[in-house]
Amino acid sequence: MSESIYNATIETIKKAGYTNLTFQQIAQAAKTSRTVIYRRWKSKFDLLYEILLYKTGKALGGELIDLIEDTGSLRSDLLQLMTLYQKIFTEVGPEIMNAILFEMGQDNKKMNELKEEAITKNILTMRKLLGFAKARGEKIKEVSDATLTLPFDLIRVENFLRKDDIDKNRLEMLVDEILLPVFRA
Repeated sequence: MSESIYNATIETIKKAGYTNLTFQQIAQAAKTSRTVIYRRWKSKFDLLYEILLYKTGKALGGELIDLIEDTGSLRSDLLQLMTLYQKIFTEVGPEIMNAILFEMGQDNKKMNELKEEAITKNILTMRKLLGFAKARGEKIKEVSDATLTLPFDLIRVENFLRKDDIDKNRLEMLVDEILLPVFRA
């Protein structure tokens, strides 16, 4: 039942836009009642966030930080990270990602907390990745936490600005021309 509601939400966003989205529209599209939806989700944001978590789990099968492995070089570690993060964007889709972006711009206490949690996870993931490089003896720059979020910010911007999928060649270019010069000493 949840997946049909998720799909109905995405289709309704495509037709009406996120700001015009109502639980009544979702219920009609999912062939259920508004009461069923309200029983589980208090707001559009709660539903949106659950869809994001579901699709992220579907894309990765676990937490991003747990999937990062030592691949033998900083370049391939960064490419692994960017490829995994791109899988999230591809699975979640532009409708949900754009709605999340909209919510980030609102004065939403819960969204602000989730944003801070995501930033913390991203920083920890990059520290793990750079730790592999240091342990291998690669020369790594000491950078700020803000710089550690760069790979995640970069892939988000790429996805919001480009209409086509980000392919392996594009990810390699981002790693080679932007990320390696930032992190390699």
